[in-house]
Amino acid sequence: MKGLPKIGSYLADDLGVSRIAIVWANTEFGRGGYDAFMTVDADEGMEVVADIPTEQAQVDFAADVTRVISSGAEAVFVYLTEEESARFLIAARQQGLSIPMAGDTVLVSQRVIDLAGDAANGALGHVGLSAAAPIPAIQEMSGRFEERFGYVHDQNAIKGYLGAWTVRYVTELIGDFDREAFAKRMNGLCLDAANYPNILMDVCWDETGEISRASFLVEVVDGAQVITRMLPAN
Repeated sequence: MKGLPKIGSYLADDLGVSRIAIVWANTEFGRGGYDAFMTVDADEGMEVVADIPTEQAQVDFAADVTRVISSGAEAVFVYLTEEESARFLIAARQQGLSIPMAGDTVLVSQRVIDLAGDAANGALGHVGLSAAAPIPAIQEMSGRFEERFGYVHDQNAIKGYLGAWTVRYVTELIGDFDREAFAKRMNGLCLDAANYPNILMDVCWDETGEISRASFLVEVVDGAQVITRMLPAN
């Protein structure tokens, strides 16, 4: 959810959106994203013209799309699970919804793209990691992954790869695997890709363990994530 201010700023400042609809999962997961985006929305001065909570594992989104269309919204922010996001995008395509559809990582994930097919094209989102990132080390890692497993991975594969290498690098820095020493060393730690190549991108953790690194705005084009902008670390 830390990417929501970036997607909110993109909608308001770059696309000029002043009236927005919000479609969100009425669950603990969805509530967290909804509350976070409402704060972003207030900061950006956008008017919420349609606030649409949905049911868990909802199948039919036709009525929700109709509400978005009738609201006069200039864009819609979507915060649903992967399966629900795909169903919403399909319903939006069927009803000819033509305004920007934006979300965080889930809306533009490879799983949603695979489920929604052509209906995913045009979806916008903020991602912390992407196989399409214009970072040579990520491109190399992604190529090796696709050659071995035969498909394009999503951000979760990169997270797993980075997690394993982070454990190795930090363990080497402290000299042994000790949980307390590991946690203490992580606070305020920075690892740069020049000296720690398998970390792929320069990354830091603050004193609370919150991660900071560059991230990306993406658009789904022809069934794939396309990076439209690289954003600096927080």
